[in-house]
Amino acid sequence: MNPNWLGVISAILAFAAFSVVYRGAKGLSIKSKILLSILAIFAAMPGASFAAYYAHILPEPSWYYQFRSIWGTELLIVFLGIAGGLVATLLPRMLLVLPLLGVAAFSIAPIIKPFVGPIPGGTLRDEWDGEVCLQSTPSTCGAASTATILKQFGVDAKESEIAAEAHSYGGGTEAWYLARAARSRGFDVDFVFRPEFTPEDGLPAVVGVRLESIGHFIPILGQQGDRFIIGDPLRGRELLSREELQQRYDFTGFHMRIKK
Repeated sequence: MNPNWLGVISAILAFAAFSVVYRGAKGLSIKSKILLSILAIFAAMPGASFAAYYAHILPEPSWYYQFRSIWGTELLIVFLGIAGGLVATLLPRMLLVLPLLGVAAFSIAPIIKPFVGPIPGGTLRDEWDGEVCLQSTPSTCGAASTATILKQFGVDAKESEIAAEAHSYGGGTEAWYLARAARSRGFDVDFVFRPEFTPEDGLPAVVGVRLESIGHFIPILGQQGDRFIIGDPLRGRELLSREELQQRYDFTGFHMRIKK
């Protein structure tokens, strides 16, 4: 299991903030409560977006991934508790449970996955085919792809290490946590989203593709002539033309560039 402990702490702090603010603000005037509630709701929107993301209702812009990849953004969840506590002071006591449930849902949703779908211990083998890290599970292609790119720069990182740092779980790995893992080793990481495969945005990069209907990450390491060097964690190292790449993979437009 690879929990995001900062996220867990942030969720606990959100509940604590709810309780403290609710008790502390009950003596304020109605006008003050309304004004502070509005301000707190605006402040809570970034933290609320963490849970809303999983509904896949809103588009996924590259700037949002860049924002989520900043270490410590989990603490924005605390504003949910502040907003919930203020809103609760405007409601009858019998409805207190509603904002409390809202805080619970939006605080817990972003951190729950590693707990409900953990990767069983001992399943990550850290297996390499030359300088390509092979994925040990269906959900660690992102961790393996990142390890392969770091290896190309001469930095040794195991699939298990990246998976732990990026909070991989049975359903996959969030790309912004992969970016954090790379940055912690001295790399610059940025995201580019295009409608199609765009190596012009910079290589090496972890690229999002679909194999039939299944999401998958592959590292594209560079070019040799008119062919691309691929380190697919399911296959190993290959040289493929652009046409061969597009025939094999359905590119999602996700492009995470890693550079020293």
